[in-house]
Amino acid sequence: MATLPHPSLGSAGASGPALGLGGGFVGFAGFDRAIATVHRALELGVRYLDTSVMYLDGASQAIFGAALAGRSEQPVVATKIGYFKEARHYRSVEAMHVQLRENLRLLRRDSVDLLQMHEADWAQWWNDGLALEPRRLFDPEGDFDFSGAPVIQFLREAQARGLCRRIGITGNNARHVARVLHELDGIDAVLLAYNYHPLNVTAREHLLPVAAAKGAAVAVAGVFTFVNSLPAGWRTEGTYFGKNADRQLAALKQLQQASGLPMAELALRFVAADPAIATLLVGAREPAEIEQNAASFRRGPLPVDLHAAVDAIARDFV
Repeated sequence: MATLPHPSLGSAGASGPALGLGGGFVGFAGFDRAIATVHRALELGVRYLDTSVMYLDGASQAIFGAALAGRSEQPVVATKIGYFKEARHYRSVEAMHVQLRENLRLLRRDSVDLLQMHEADWAQWWNDGLALEPRRLFDPEGDFDFSGAPVIQFLREAQARGLCRRIGITGNNARHVARVLHELDGIDAVLLAYNYHPLNVTAREHLLPVAAAKGAAVAVAGVFTFVNSLPAGWRTEGTYFGKNADRQLAALKQLQQASGLPMAELALRFVAADPAIATLLVGAREPAEIEQNAASFRRGPLPVDLHAAVDAIARDFV
């Protein structure tokens, strides 16, 4: 069996991204099935595991902790510091250290390879007053002291204490995440969801050039979210998919049927062709799902003409 590329935390992969397993476990099938999924991923050569205190209310970290106990593999383990209903639980360095101690307890580790902030595009991370308005995007043209924010102070302190090897930021909006990355030094990795898929490649315009200039490795997630349907309520965001999304999706489905490839494989292989991406994260709730994703990944990039056709659809994003 071919070996999967090993993930990099310092730069993009030399020959394309590595495959990673995200810990959202959407459609959760139970603790035992989730552990079996992690085990199967490791058997298939997946060596990047991404979780968060925000996934399954923290149970995702417990799943990874249990799944990795006693295993010989040594994957890159990435987790995140999250935000909660009350600002006092995430707007101070001390509160975030409390979070991290619980994260490490659930993961059964003394440290992690990568510690990230969850969704750096939300305004509440950057201003105490905005902490009372959760899940609102910050103004990308606004004036913020990003480097002086408690979460950045915390990440640097955790790294200095040896509680994590690398630090990173994550988010769902390419322009906003790129602004944060541009303003900060010493960020090793950035995870972006929903902005690199067959209906939207704005990550290429906004984030990838900044990451290259900063020497930060890029992980991409959410490549399957929109390829079968457009989730209700997401259209108003204006950054995940645009006003041409219905037309784009219709064209993508027609192209997929003509290609004979499963839609998930078409999306995965399209994104995996970009060598500027270090890690491509996919979710799975059953061992069979990670098997399918790994098999698709190993088939490599799409044929040139098919890739160009998907890319033309993606660039119709407005």
